[in-house]
Amino acid sequence: MHIGLDATCTANRRGFGRFARELFHALATLDTGDEYTLFCDRPYADSDQLPKDWRVVIAETRVAATEAASADGRRSIGDMLAMRKAVSRERIDLMYFPAVYTYFPVAGKFPCLVTFHDVIAETLPHLIFHNKRSQFFWNLKSRLAIRRASKIVTVSQASKEGLMRHFKLGEDRMRVISEAPGAAFSPVDVASGAHQQAIKRYDLSDQDRYFIYVGGISPHKNLHSLVEGFSLVGELGKDVQLLLVGDYQGDVFRTCYEELMVVVRKYNLASRVRFLGYVPDDDLAHLYAGSMALVFPSYLEGFGLPAVEAMKCGTAVIASDRGSLPEVLGGAGLLFDPDSPQSLADALTTFLSSESYRNQITTQCVRRGQDFSWETAARQLVEVFHEFKPFI
Repeated sequence: MHIGLDATCTANRRGFGRFARELFHALATLDTGDEYTLFCDRPYADSDQLPKDWRVVIAETRVAATEAASADGRRSIGDMLAMRKAVSRERIDLMYFPAVYTYFPVAGKFPCLVTFHDVIAETLPHLIFHNKRSQFFWNLKSRLAIRRASKIVTVSQASKEGLMRHFKLGEDRMRVISEAPGAAFSPVDVASGAHQQAIKRYDLSDQDRYFIYVGGISPHKNLHSLVEGFSLVGELGKDVQLLLVGDYQGDVFRTCYEELMVVVRKYNLASRVRFLGYVPDDDLAHLYAGSMALVFPSYLEGFGLPAVEAMKCGTAVIASDRGSLPEVLGGAGLLFDPDSPQSLADALTTFLSSESYRNQITTQCVRRGQDFSWETAARQLVEVFHEFKPFI
């Protein structure tokens, strides 16, 4: 089969982009006999993060999709037509979009697959969009994608069920593939010089105790409850820091950084709650490994990549009991009610109060972290591709 792949979302530094990059590289390692063509927009045409041996078709767009498809923006008709024309000039058997985030309408009789990672925008629009206009264009794009797609791909059973409910989709149109930690995330020797140097770049030493959050600094991530719950831990956690890792300056998605700073000051936590901004993967692995636990308080996640990254680095996970996170943790870790800062505080207190309990939770998470690989995800996706082979 000759399969076209939308590569315009690979520049995104959140989960959408990571999913596409990792999945493409995993597909490139499989000997399936398939041919792949990547469709890129002009601003990202020279990326070194794409598989080297695949053919790349560049559309002459004016604005990168990852910038245009932002919380308060939309892609121009001209740029979408440029992408559409680029695809129409190629003889492909199937077109795959790794995220509806960068979907554009395609012409032709070939099947089309679109990945919907979650229903966060549909379930929590007041926390995602700046205005009704942005929400309208997102909904329009999603509906067009649903209408064109032969199959909808998603990344967890929780997301599958949410998509089926919201868009009234039959189960026969849904397919689930997994996600996994990237190659940078693996067990770390916290006694090594490399580890000491890495954490020192963030003003940390191996004597510091800290919890870590990794993800967008966005309203639906429920970071207000994270800070409030952290403030309620009391004396047991008085020497513990909370590190928030995520781009809060250059992110095209909606941010809540300023509002969070108000909450931090309200609880007199300015010396203990630190915003680290974007952290490259190699350093992030060390920050995971040096932490007491990843704390993941989201109201809703489609998958929750930081959870599996942390577990692969040997770190415990304390997570919201909503969306995909209980499914991803698979009985490992510690869950709490994201609507209750006190529930989070209780979980943190329980975790801090007993070293043996911490070790038990960490052991569970390390074992669970071994269950995920991008090769598995790629093979699952190829199976979906090949469902259409007899009809070509």
